[in-house]
Amino acid sequence: LNPQSWVASTMPSAYPRLLQPITLRGGAVLRNRALMGSMHTGLEEGEGWGHSLEKMGAFFAERARGGVGLMVTGGIAPNAAGRVAPFAATMASSSDARRHRTVTEMVHEVGGAKIAMQLLHAGRYAYQPS
Repeated sequence: LNPQSWVASTMPSAYPRLLQPITLRGGAVLRNRALMGSMHTGLEEGEGWGHSLEKMGAFFAERARGGVGLMVTGGIAPNAAGRVAPFAATMASSSDARRHRTVTEMVHEVGGAKIAMQLLHAGRYAYQPS
């Protein structure tokens, strides 16, 4: 069963463009207008950066298979001071970017979907070691 054809056959005619491609300002093309907003999955934290990137990649790849046009990951801290937990993921260096590429590649292997990272500084709720 093709998820997009099922949705198209059951979708109200009030949203005729929902499953049509859209070109964003800047030229990026989404295969449809279905967006999966950022949510905390618990896959962003763990013991060290490589902790669950395969699980996180598999999670988002499955949604890409389901037909989502754009997915936004859960919050990744821009530096250690902005982390929500002691081992929460950060995007503070080029090595962080290389490791996170695992998630992006797993989504792109499925084909068709785009993925974006939510950068999230926890502010006053950030983890502060005692």
